[in-house]
Amino acid sequence: MQLADVIQEVIDEGEYEVGDHLPSEIDISNAMPVGLSTVQSAMSQLVEKGIVTRRRRLGTLIADPKRQAPEVHLYRFRDPVTNEVALPFTRALGVERIQTAEFGALLASFDNEQAIRLDRLVWVAGSSPGFSSVFMRLEHAQGLLDAPLETLHGLSCHRLLQEESRTRIAATRHGARADLLSARACAVLDLAAPHVGLVWEAHDLDAANNVVLAQRLELPQGHSPMELTELK
Repeated sequence: MQLADVIQEVIDEGEYEVGDHLPSEIDISNAMPVGLSTVQSAMSQLVEKGIVTRRRRLGTLIADPKRQAPEVHLYRFRDPVTNEVALPFTRALGVERIQTAEFGALLASFDNEQAIRLDRLVWVAGSSPGFSSVFMRLEHAQGLLDAPLETLHGLSCHRLLQEESRTRIAATRHGARADLLSARACAVLDLAAPHVGLVWEAHDLDAANNVVLAQRLELPQGHSPMELTELK
């Protein structure tokens, strides 16, 4: 958090202009007495705050708030002590090409035999992590298969759709339920299966009512409560 604050202060003071490249995470780590994982965590926080953006083959750039794609914030976490909304962070675990038929109703409306799956840890400070899977169409996200995993920490999939394919989210269908967490979620979160937790699923639609992105978030028992909102 301290490193993220320092980098943001340098940006706010005008050392970098909108669109400028920041030094690579390795260069920052080599120039300062901090490890690479600390730099990656700080960059992820800056991405989530909209201060910087990551682009494949281009690196980390100073973001332009006026040109950022609108985000769809359907779930959030609130600090039980301060009552403030806590911003979640994400860390990419893996990307793969999958068969949509293996995921039943979740991907039935994709109308494609294959899709791209991005698995992530989702967490807020002071809470155990949850497990998230984001599914996107091949034509929108196939490039993620070749991207270094560290560049996908804090990735905004909605912004990716806007930048790569000019696809904007027009509507979202979503719902939550108590259910068994998936075997992969249990393995990643080190839970003994079967484990009942909170499962939230969402489908994002474009202006033509086509599903362009699906999400599944799995939270273990004892996790901080999640709020659902219809606001965008």
